[in-house]
Amino acid sequence: MGSAIDRRAFGLGLIGAAGLAATSAKAATVLKIGHVLAANHPFQKGLEKAGAELEKRTEGRVQLQIFPSSQLGSERDMHVAVRGGSVDMVLASPGGASVHLKELAVIDAPYLFRDDAHWRAVVYGPIGKAWEEKIVEASGVHIVGWFHRGTRHVISKSKPFNTLAEMKGQKIRVADFPPFPQVFKALGAVPTPIAFAEMYSALQSGIVDGADTPLDTILSMKLYETAKYANLISWSYAAPGVIVMSDQAYKSLSPADRDALVASLRIGTDLIAETFISGDEDVKKQLVANGMQLVVPTDLDAWRKAAAEQAIPDLARAWGGDVQLYTKIRDYKA
Repeated sequence: MGSAIDRRAFGLGLIGAAGLAATSAKAATVLKIGHVLAANHPFQKGLEKAGAELEKRTEGRVQLQIFPSSQLGSERDMHVAVRGGSVDMVLASPGGASVHLKELAVIDAPYLFRDDAHWRAVVYGPIGKAWEEKIVEASGVHIVGWFHRGTRHVISKSKPFNTLAEMKGQKIRVADFPPFPQVFKALGAVPTPIAFAEMYSALQSGIVDGADTPLDTILSMKLYETAKYANLISWSYAAPGVIVMSDQAYKSLSPADRDALVASLRIGTDLIAETFISGDEDVKKQLVANGMQLVVPTDLDAWRKAAAEQAIPDLARAWGGDVQLYTKIRDYKA
């Protein structure tokens, strides 16, 4: 009898162990993260690297599920979803993320960052740390990473912008939030807000004469098929974006797994920055090979002056009215 009981107990033990293993296998936390760029964009590649690193560091407890190409909605939609908890994380522009904390809008201000070291010192230093604390107090969401967003220029369909005056009156596609309309209005254009996913068709149909965009986006979205000139005005360098995370998703992770997430995202976003910095010249060559002409305006000081003097007072309202915040960041030295 004892032998039969032992065998039954052993069998129940195996069943219990199998059940625990099955429960453990199902226990992985899957974080949904969305962005608006194409699946061949550096953002996607960086997130894939971050996801692989995160799974390794957490031994499979936490995984990233990445949704490119606005699959989870427009950036505006995703920010609403993050506040509600139906999307876990968003690779966000500063303007988009400013719905959670107004001050973040300043990052998009024209001619703000000097170089790679400058923007890193700002977002990973005291200024960025203060933003990470303020955003939780303001809206409950969390900042878990920062990323390079490329250098923004302006493309045009039928005429080059050799001078600031040549862009006057041109309809330029911009994102529908600060600083984009204000910057291009200051530069003399007619800013025309159109959704990112509709940029190609707007250029193709002639609804707009040009568009604000980084060089890599021209390549990934094949905008060289719809615009002939890439005007290298460099009005925005890096303009580091924000990775925001819902409070629900943040609290679902242990402190150790949160640290693993932040460290993994840093590795992935460093790849994004390296890709932009090292790949810029290669992208230019590819654009030329695809028929675009690269134009360097002869009066870039005039572009800088117009943007800084005419756009900043207006833009300051978007980040709370503190004009000096722009100067503080522009002149910041670690």
